[in-house]
Amino acid sequence: MAELVNEFAFSWSRQKIFYECPRKLYWQYYGSWKGWDGEAPAHARLAYRLKQIKNLAMLVGETFHEELAEILRRRSPRACGVPTEQLKGDMERRLLRRLRESRDADWERYGDPKHKTILFEDYYGRGVTGDMTDQALAALHRCVDGLQTEAYARRVFAAPLEALRFIDPKLDNIDDSRVSLDGLTLYASPDLVVAGKSGGLHILDWKTGTPRVEDVNAAQLAIYGLFVQRKFGTPLDQMTAHLIYVAAGERRAQNVLDGEPEAKRIIATYVTDVQSRLTDVAANVAGDIEAFPMTTNVRLCRGCNFRELCDRLEEPAEASSADD
Repeated sequence: MAELVNEFAFSWSRQKIFYECPRKLYWQYYGSWKGWDGEAPAHARLAYRLKQIKNLAMLVGETFHEELAEILRRRSPRACGVPTEQLKGDMERRLLRRLRESRDADWERYGDPKHKTILFEDYYGRGVTGDMTDQALAALHRCVDGLQTEAYARRVFAAPLEALRFIDPKLDNIDDSRVSLDGLTLYASPDLVVAGKSGGLHILDWKTGTPRVEDVNAAQLAIYGLFVQRKFGTPLDQMTAHLIYVAAGERRAQNVLDGEPEAKRIIATYVTDVQSRLTDVAANVAGDIEAFPMTTNVRLCRGCNFRELCDRLEEPAEASSADD
């Protein structure tokens, strides 16, 4: 088996993390490297565990996306309606199973933090209550009901199967989320790419939370477009991105080409800023943790997975309600 390499890469989430808190990026992609190995340093093993933590809102979003992608991968070639009851049942079972995993600390019992759920609310807080569980299940049901009434969702199940050009890959199939952009590894994972009747492509991004102004980021959607362009060779001016808020019943569209200049500027700036802090750029090694300082906005530490490593536990734990 080939040796794993910690390659330098860009993704929208990486640059977002870096400019919020460089230290968080360090723990997420450098300090946690090889932390799955029982012989790794204690701080690396701890960082590897902490990077797996997600909050309840994230778990709801992840459950919705994973189950919908699975259903679409198994979809009949024939046109069909949105399988509302099947989706609700599958999502509910998955969510409850993962809540049990976190509550029972299966990650600790089986020594597998990557594949056993760790919830922020259980790890740093007082645990997920029955009311929180009911609210999470209700949120999933609202999302599925929203699919039933959303025109693009209905088209996805009615369109020819070959029109579904890309379905959000499984978490352990990382190669499907990677392309090369002028020699730089770019990670992205659109929820769905559908061929339109006119020959263009539609990039669909399901949103399980409430609509936010900051979600409509032309640069982020253009990065999705650059990823899809490298995958299928389709020009950016033939792509449209759609943010679909399934629970709220809202949809926002964006011409992917509009954000290309800003997307490329953001990528170039990130590469320069991060690589200037590495001790070995060619090997992507960050040997100096002090080159990645902690944020001065300690409020961000309240919902950060790495608060234990950074010794900022005096800040009250506060799980985010965002589903990013």
